[in-house]
Amino acid sequence: MDLGTLSNLQTEGVNPRTANIDRISTLEMCEVINADDHKVSESVTPCLPIIANAIDELAPRVRQGGRVIYVGAGTSGRLGILDASEIPPTFAASREQFIGLIAGGDAAIRQAQEGAEDNESAGEEDMKKLTLNHELDSIIGIASSGRTPYVLGCLAFGKRLGCLTIGVVCAEPSAMGLSGNVDYLIAPIPGPEVVTGSTRLKAGTATKLVLNMLSTGTMIRTGKTYGNMMVDLQASNLKLKQRSKNILKRLSSKCAIMTDSDLDALLFKCDHSVKLAILVAETGKAVEECKSDLASHGGILSFALQGNIKRGELVSNDFLRKFVLCIDGGGTKCAAVVADASGKISHGYAGSCNLTDDIANVDRVVRTLTTATKNALKKVLPEQEIELAESNWGVYLRSVFHSVRIGLAGLDRAGLHSSLAPKLSNIFDLDSAGRAFKLTNDVDLIPAVIPRDSNHPPVIVLIAGTGSVAMRYTWSEDQGYVRVARSGGWGHILGDEGGGYSIGLEAIRHTLSMLEERALGLNPHNMHELEIAVTEKLGGSTAENGNADILTELLSRQEAQSIKTRIAGIAETVLRLAPSNDTAKAIVDDQVTRLVTKTLGRLVNHQCDSFSPVEESELVLTGGLSKNDLYQASLRRELDHRGLRFQAIRFVEDVAEATARCLVLQ
Repeated sequence: MDLGTLSNLQTEGVNPRTANIDRISTLEMCEVINADDHKVSESVTPCLPIIANAIDELAPRVRQGGRVIYVGAGTSGRLGILDASEIPPTFAASREQFIGLIAGGDAAIRQAQEGAEDNESAGEEDMKKLTLNHELDSIIGIASSGRTPYVLGCLAFGKRLGCLTIGVVCAEPSAMGLSGNVDYLIAPIPGPEVVTGSTRLKAGTATKLVLNMLSTGTMIRTGKTYGNMMVDLQASNLKLKQRSKNILKRLSSKCAIMTDSDLDALLFKCDHSVKLAILVAETGKAVEECKSDLASHGGILSFALQGNIKRGELVSNDFLRKFVLCIDGGGTKCAAVVADASGKISHGYAGSCNLTDDIANVDRVVRTLTTATKNALKKVLPEQEIELAESNWGVYLRSVFHSVRIGLAGLDRAGLHSSLAPKLSNIFDLDSAGRAFKLTNDVDLIPAVIPRDSNHPPVIVLIAGTGSVAMRYTWSEDQGYVRVARSGGWGHILGDEGGGYSIGLEAIRHTLSMLEERALGLNPHNMHELEIAVTEKLGGSTAENGNADILTELLSRQEAQSIKTRIAGIAETVLRLAPSNDTAKAIVDDQVTRLVTKTLGRLVNHQCDSFSPVEESELVLTGGLSKNDLYQASLRRELDHRGLRFQAIRFVEDVAEATARCLVLQ
């Protein structure tokens, strides 16, 4: 490893906010340290998608008995050992299943073993002693600098065998990330330490946050909790024995009326397993039968309870098949709307669920959809129903909806509909082949906004959001509006004209060109408002070498989705400046022209299959950019300029809500 480049690492940076920390009062010193610590959790936020993916990979391995091996040196190694040692008593996991290794051996836990971290071959030797199972075992390599040889040796050995490998670093780019030996690289960047290079501070805190999330999330996914209660703890002392009884009383109405001696007897009968005791108490079944039920549900108590509780016993008649649900799942967020015949509307949101980005992780998309649904449903259920249903959401989701429409960005990819539809229709207990449940591309939700009493004109839907796409629909008496043509929507990598990503990309290109010309002495003029705003938005410097700062900030995250979101976010800055900045306005107008002449233009060309005259068709506009007044004005000007005079132009601000209102009327 090139030690000459060590000073370039973020973990070795000099913190300008603490340059005089040795000359201020003790209280001021504490305030400075505390203020800097606030940056730690923010640095973990961009890593959440990749942490979630890593948890989803760890959970099935751990459920089958696979081991998780933490490897590190110094503070990183001690943090790994700490996390590994606390999982068994907290979640009743086997002590052999979570292993912490530190460079220099156990002696290094208490006293630093100088030079041990520099021995890459020692890492491989320690790995060999574990007799790894490549199908089940996982390795979490921890190194704040991302370059510790011992850790790199452990990961390289594990990767050669085919084990799952996860890296936790606080620097980017890093030797670990460039090694090709890490399946999931988690890289929070909390910035320079209060004391230069002392990575036991912010880097150590960021590392602990990530490790906590990985292990806790994995335990939750393997059924070690019921709601947020630890139902798989080992009652190894008096405190934990009392906690077991407290959990029983809180989670089970049957246990709540038992005496302590009754609870002790129940726990004894159930081998001191809290979740087995809850299942026995709630169902009245024999211990062995409940053990079998738990095993058949993967050890997850909520699933076992759902399988034993009849729907009517949990959900009151007031809510059976009462609501309609519409979900609009896109690249920025997943929006769910729940509505009923009274006109009551509630919204719930979750993260991105664009299948173009998550094509390999359908289960994560399903979890995002159900999270958004729960968040919307909570707002229309009485408080006592919400409390009762926290650990029984599966029963509620299968009981309260009489009609469900789900539109997902990227669903048109081959094979995705056939894999998703059965899972989702089962969650809502609605026939995937019937009219009550419908899974479509997100755009296919939109024609429902055309009034039912209209003459059902041909419809073109034009979306301008992060990306762009245009689709044509015609009316069928049997099926309603049916999509007959599509144009664009290729994704940000190939380019969606007129979308936020394309606008942001053009603004960044313009800014980089101006900065380079300035740095090369080709453009002596000061930076203009747009270049300054774009540079600051990306966290770069407006100095002469600012172009390098922009690229470093923009590319400092390895997740393509994060980069896409950041670039698309620049569009907001461009639109804000466009009324007073000619360059910004030119970027918007150029992208709108491309959208109208290419994406929309292909569908309004009279030679297009399924062509319908523009004057007989309606245009429906939606998407985040379409909400902007300047963007809409530019679009309408371009339509007029091209002579595209539609029968009507409608704007839909909230697709999920508009569709839900239509479902209520059906």
